[in-house]
This record gives sequence, C-alpha cells and structure tokens, in this order.
Amino acid sequence: MTKLSVRQIFLCCAILLAFSSSAAWAQKPVALPELTFKRLLNDLQVIAASTPGMGEDMTIGLVLRYGSAFDPAEKGGLANLVSRLIGKATMERSQEEIQSDLEYLGATLELRCDWDGIQFILHGQSSKFERSMLLLYQVVGEAQFSEEDFAKVKAELLAEIARPDDPRQRIRTQFANELFRGTTYGRNLRGSKPSLQNIALGDVRYFYRRYFSSGAASLIVAGSAPVQQVLQKATRIWGVWVKKEDVPYTFLPPREVAAKNIFLEDDPASPAAQFVLGNLWPRRDDPSYYAVVIAARILQGRLTKMLPTSLVTVGFEGRRMTGPFYIQGQAAADQAIGEIQKILGLAETAKESGFGAEEISETQNKWIEEFNESLSTTDGICKSILDSELYRLGTNYATNFPEFVRRNGPDAVKGAAKEWFFPGGANIFVRGPAAALKPGLESLGTVKTIAP
Repeated sequence: MTKLSVRQIFLCCAILLAFSSSAAWAQKPVALPELTFKRLLNDLQVIAASTPGMGEDMTIGLVLRYGSAFDPAEKGGLANLVSRLIGKATMERSQEEIQSDLEYLGATLELRCDWDGIQFILHGQSSKFERSMLLLYQVVGEAQFSEEDFAKVKAELLAEIARPDDPRQRIRTQFANELFRGTTYGRNLRGSKPSLQNIALGDVRYFYRRYFSSGAASLIVAGSAPVQQVLQKATRIWGVWVKKEDVPYTFLPPREVAAKNIFLEDDPASPAAQFVLGNLWPRRDDPSYYAVVIAARILQGRLTKMLPTSLVTVGFEGRRMTGPFYIQGQAAADQAIGEIQKILGLAETAKESGFGAEEISETQNKWIEEFNESLSTTDGICKSILDSELYRLGTNYATNFPEFVRRNGPDAVKGAAKEWFFPGGANIFVRGPAAALKPGLESLGTVKTIAP
C-alpha cells in the first residue's frame, strides 16, 4: 500500500472539497418558466411565461425600445418627462380613476426610463390578468397629456434638479458627461434647467406620437393564467395599438479614452476627497460582455480587500452603445492620490497576470446563483425577459445564461480585462482641497481645474 505524505493528503482533501463545492453549485437546478411567443399583426411581440408554481403572483411588463437617447439635442429630459406623465390620464380615465382601478385589481404600476428604453411594469394577480392587461394598454396606448399635468410634472422635475446632488452622484455625473461629451449620452438623463425649460407640451405629444409604437415594443406576461387565454386576450387588447415608422438608431459613438485626463474640482473646506476614474464599457450585446463582467467582479473583490475603508465601488452599465465603466471611492485628502495609484496599479496587474481559474469559477458561480435567484418571482422573470428583448439577447437568454457565463476561462477573462480596463488611459475626476491634491495629481498627468 502506498503511503501518502501530509502534503499529498492535504492536496487530495482540497481537490475533493473543490469538487464537492462545484457539485453543490451544480445541484441547484432552476425551474425556468415555459415561454410562448406570438407576434401580432401590428408587430408587437407578446411573450407568455407560465409560472403555475407561483400561485396568484403576476407581472406584466412592456418595454419600448426608444428612450432618452432619442431626446432632441436642446431638449434633454424629454423622454423622462413623457414617462412621468404616463398614467396621469387616458382617453376615458383620470389619474384618480386609474389609481382606483389599480387598487381594485390589487395591482401596482412602475415606470422606468433610461437611455435605451422605457419600461412599464404592472404587479398584480393572475386571476385578474385580462383587466390588468386592459388597464396597462389604456395607460400606455391611450395616454392623454393636459396643460395642467404637464406644468405640474415639469415643475416637479425642475425642483428635483435644483436640489443639491449627493457628492458621490455629483462627481459620477461629471465623469459621465465628459466621457460621453458630444454624444447623445453626454447629458443628464433627467435634463437640465435650460433643457427642461425648452420643452413644451407639443414636444411631449410629438414624442409620444412618434416613438410609442407597437413595432418597437415587447409585452411580457409572467403568471399562472392559461397561456392560450393570455395570448388570445393580448391579441384582442393590444392588437389595436398602431405601429409607427421605425426610427433608426444612428447615434455618434463616444470617443475612446486615449490618455490620462485629470479633472479637479476645488472643495477647500473638505478634509476628504471624492474620486472617480474610468473609461468605456462594451455594449450589452458584445461577445466580450460576460468575460469583462467577471473580471470587474473579481476586481471589486480585490479592491475591497486592498482599500477596505475607501468605499470603493466598481460600476458599469451595458447599453446599446458603449457605456460607462468606473471605479469610485473616497479617502482623506492626503491619501487620495496614493489610493488612485493603487487602483490603477491593481488594474494593470490584473491585465498582465490575469485571473486564477478558482477565483473565476467562484465568481461565475456567484453570478449565476444571483441570476437564478432573481428568477424565483414573476417580477424577476419578467424583468429578465424585458432585458433580453431590449438588447436582443435571444429568446433562450435565461436558459443559456449559465453557459454564457461559464464559457469564459482565464484567457478570455484576461483578454477582456486588457481590452476594457483603461486600455488607452482614463478619465479621472477628483473633488477635494485643490491645494493638497493638485501636486500629487500632476504626477499622473495634466490637471484641468473645473468649476464647482
């Protein structure tokens, strides 16, 4: 009989533990809902997700693939303003009557506007799916806009913009505006005071007539109602929505960051400094998206260990065009430059040395677990399908998601990090006492002072 050394026994145990850990992950199957698709004559895509095991819980979602990216140049915030007006009135119902109908149905209505689309999400009960679907159609397809509602919502938005931003959000907005300067993303999604003042009620009505189209939308119903009934009622209710002429997505792409561009905002009374550094991020449908998300998640863990008191956040956003990638943190003014240098150094190390197979596997498992957990409710199922429809990720996106994630090994993750982690430079924004910060920042590159 062969005798094993202590080291060999330890290695065998470690391998068995790793295997059992991987097996544990694999032993968490997710019961995905059966999806049924139907495209109506008006080109609206309808998707029924059958969830008989979730009882009465139901979520109806509608995604419109025109968002704030389509705001006119001098009227930023228009799409967001339109979305805030939806639900105020329809051809037959006032806001009070709409709210009364929602209460009767035991339902809530959520609206979201971002750069790439507008989403409408109704949470309700499967036994009342027809009435719920009809109400959602009336709110979206028969919206009315009055002078009174327009003036009230516009005033609310102007008041929100006038409030001081949270310091972290403020510096991140400055970063994004510079990163996308000269493009449709290079402005505030909510608009600015001048841009909102440029918007008239006629602009709201034009945006609604031009962009609210069945041909640029998908309707998802996740619940336990019989699928064929759902499709039949959806055809009758939503089939009357008028399809408009498609508007091409032809926007100027942002420029690559080709150097270290440093921007400093003086805050002389502050003992600390806020900082953001970053560059562009791949499109949501880019083949490298999954690999670079894995790299970013690992980078977040490494930064948290290295700078535990700096509130370092690795953020990114996949969009229809290249989006933002940023690392944000804060530190005492005399430590901020050193921490920025450590962050840049750690990113370079990741690009040159890559990532271990074990940490990649752990990150993949965690991401898949989070995704699967999100599918445990009709809300999560609906939002996953809305995302796949908005970014054209495929009809089997949820089924294929684990494979999309796991196919990325060390070479792919390292290659994605090289491509997207500060490949040509970085935009660096710092806010704090300029007298203390500027000498150190000048060691990184030319510093441009920006007004508060």
